[in-house]
Amino acid sequence: MNKQIESKQLRVFSIIAFGLPVIMGLFMWYGYSTKRSIDLFTLTHMYYPAAGAMIALYLSRKNRQLMPKAFFIGYLIQTGLMIVCSLLGLFIGNSTFMMIGSFVMILGSIFLWIALLVARTERREAYGLRRKNWKLTIAFVLLFVVLYIARMVIYYLIEGGLGGMTENFSKSQTWFALIQTLISYLIMFGPYFGEEYGWRYFLQPILQKRYGMIKGVLLLGIVWGLWHLPLNFFFYTSPAIGIISVANQIVVCITMGIFMGFVYMKTDNIWSVVAIHFLNNNLAPIFSGDLTGESMSGYTIGWSDVATAAVIMSLCYAWPIITKYFRDKNNLNQTPEARADQITEETVPKKHSTTKYA
Repeated sequence: MNKQIESKQLRVFSIIAFGLPVIMGLFMWYGYSTKRSIDLFTLTHMYYPAAGAMIALYLSRKNRQLMPKAFFIGYLIQTGLMIVCSLLGLFIGNSTFMMIGSFVMILGSIFLWIALLVARTERREAYGLRRKNWKLTIAFVLLFVVLYIARMVIYYLIEGGLGGMTENFSKSQTWFALIQTLISYLIMFGPYFGEEYGWRYFLQPILQKRYGMIKGVLLLGIVWGLWHLPLNFFFYTSPAIGIISVANQIVVCITMGIFMGFVYMKTDNIWSVVAIHFLNNNLAPIFSGDLTGESMSGYTIGWSDVATAAVIMSLCYAWPIITKYFRDKNNLNQTPEARADQITEETVPKKHSTTKYA
């Protein structure tokens, strides 16, 4: 029975998580062609995987007593508002909608924290939202920071030395931006949760269960990379070099996917990989010295850059795949359906359950 339910969940998830990027990608193409702002599309894009997972879980489960409905509904409303703001900003051409989108993310994140805090422990546990294994989580986040610094040092050395990096961190504004970035996680975590709840919590256990521990994560990395395709063609680079950008994205997603998949397997805490994803995206402007973030779009990339990234990213992040822990099927995270079933059986009485947990 679970296999049939999970297959249905996977279909619904795929339609939403990959269908929305295709539809919104057409609007991104229009915006790129007409030289209109599509900046907000990049953040909205990150909401789709979690939205797909939440809708898939809601539509496929008969027993919804433990579903954190306030959290799910709040997130789906936030996703819808981000889509609306992106489209209105594109066609009306008013920067106001970028500001409105920022407010949606901030207020939405605050609401989600409140919904999470007031939700019962069993609700958070049943749907992978519980904060747990904090010592291990903090250790892995710190490990990621160390690996990220090592990665940046290697890139700087390849480009001619550490002088640029040293000069960058000698500026007070760099440290101010770093502190500001770390604090902003509390009110801007929504997009990063959006990807990780879809990729790591929902999709990874299903793919690992079907295809094996290693193949499942590698397949997820490829899928995750291809999911970025509209961004690669119309935001990060241009259609002329979009294929190269997609290839680079797949390399990054496979290697990062191995590390983040390993962290999620070890901690069983979705918030560990949400924090890592947030740091990976937001430390880039700080280490590059471009605090405006403008260098993150419209850049040029060649096949030699893809090869370089493959080597560096593999050295920094792909090593967990050779560990025994990674290959042991006993370390597989529960699929969303199995997790919800287990907690439901443990906590919801067979009779009068809807009254008690309404």
